[in-house]
Amino acid sequence: MNRKYTVAKTYGKALYSEALQLKSVSETYQEMLQLREVYRQVPDLGDILSDDRLSVYEKVNIVKDLENSFGDTVAKFIHTVYDYGRMDEMPEIIDEFEHLYYEQFGIVVVDVTTAVALSMDQRHDLEKRLAVQFHANKVVIRPKLNPAIMGGMIIESEHRVIDQSVRSELEEIHGALLK
Repeated sequence: MNRKYTVAKTYGKALYSEALQLKSVSETYQEMLQLREVYRQVPDLGDILSDDRLSVYEKVNIVKDLENSFGDTVAKFIHTVYDYGRMDEMPEIIDEFEHLYYEQFGIVVVDVTTAVALSMDQRHDLEKRLAVQFHANKVVIRPKLNPAIMGGMIIESEHRVIDQSVRSELEEIHGALLK
């Protein structure tokens, strides 16, 4: 297990436990999604706040601005993560928090690869069918496009792969014809 993963699990679990104790899991989750967006908009933020390209004073000002954007729990968490020099690991910490949140609420993340984008109706229908198949309260689809599969879809979740792509069916037919 690598160090970054271990740190993310430790910090993510600590924040989740705190949010559970304060009965603010959903609110904290929403703020963590906002923090993830900040990191998406400024991809170097974690490195900037962890390395020596800025003075301590400059870093503290950035962290204070960040803290002021969130409620008390997340603000204190950001402060702690900064104090321990782990701001570059925040995206992984957020992922771990999200994993725990999804686990508690029976939410399953599914990667769906298609040759063309799914319409919203197709996506909602697929979410409902997959929720039943995976015995989940809710399914979150992460769509991926890959024209090489030619049609159909590849569904991946929880170490399971369901390959219903035209390409794999053609490969099966090809293999059967070669026998």
